[in-house]
Amino acid sequence: MKIHIPTTLADLHRRTTVCQRPGATVGDALQQLTGAYPELRQQLYTGEGKLRSFVNIYLNDDDIRYCRRKKQPRPVRATN
Repeated sequence: MKIHIPTTLADLHRRTTVCQRPGATVGDALQQLTGAYPELRQQLYTGEGKLRSFVNIYLNDDDIRYCRRKKQPRPVRATN
């Protein structure tokens, strides 16, 4: 799954704004990303483990807040 990281957080991810992470769901891909870059986790999640309110996540141009949050499966047509 291709993940675009805002420029303001790129320093926490090897100074790149795009990365590839495996995962059957958006949540899986985010776990892979934040497992590899723990500093990024602090920026994306609250202390209770919830996505921060200002974090926007899109799957094929659809805001997942209106899908089923992080458990939304990745559709077959999703680009890698």
